[in-house]
Amino acid sequence: MRSPRSVALILAASAALALLSTGCDAEGGSSADAGGPLPTIGLGFEFGSAEGPGVISGAAESQAEGADEIDTVVMIGDSITRASTDELHERFEQMGLENVLIESQNSKRMAVGSSGNPSGVAIASYITGAGTVPEGTGDSDDAVDNDHSNELWVVALGTNDVNQYSSPDQIAAAVNEVLGSVPDGSPVVWVDTYLRDRSDGANLVNSIVGDRIDRRGNAVVAPWSFFAVTDGVVSGDGVHPSDSGKEVFAFVVADTVQAFLDR
Repeated sequence: MRSPRSVALILAASAALALLSTGCDAEGGSSADAGGPLPTIGLGFEFGSAEGPGVISGAAESQAEGADEIDTVVMIGDSITRASTDELHERFEQMGLENVLIESQNSKRMAVGSSGNPSGVAIASYITGAGTVPEGTGDSDDAVDNDHSNELWVVALGTNDVNQYSSPDQIAAAVNEVLGSVPDGSPVVWVDTYLRDRSDGANLVNSIVGDRIDRRGNAVVAPWSFFAVTDGVVSGDGVHPSDSGKEVFAFVVADTVQAFLDR
């Protein structure tokens, strides 16, 4: 269990990173469709499979290293994560995870960023204490927790990188940068990408992410794309979750994490 100081540092990092959010939505908006919650427990055949995300991802077949010691989740994402933040917090809380740090921002990319929207690599490097403290966030010694032994990291990036590179090697390099910025001993869950109107590009990113996750080890892919194709899960733009889809996204992430931690 983390010390009170460690918990305070997580909270401080969260507050500092919140200063970076601009509130813009450059990914085409996230207008959600109204509707009641979709079934997310015992998914069954509503989603074309009797198996949940934890099984589909392979997480149920392998336990994360140091799973019993994990009490903290660090998640980095884009507008899809941002839209689902409340649902994610609720799921992680139900799982008994004590500390949750979710850093998400519209249009966030894996390894390309700007002064107003740092890349996933920059955010991860800041959280781990390996990067430059973003302007206006205070002193790094006060805001960064350097003990990462109890952490599982969730990466939900790649949507804004689809069709942005000239070769698969460039995509792989960006994925490698993200994974290289995560603490070596921390388990990783990477949420894959779904774009209805750019499926070839999304599939390429997902293929490369899957390959790099396999090479890293102690990591699995959460199958958002498997469930996002279901009617009503994604809003009219073909990218962002609907009101009900936010719960599905959170379930996909949490069920994969829970299976990976064997809880």
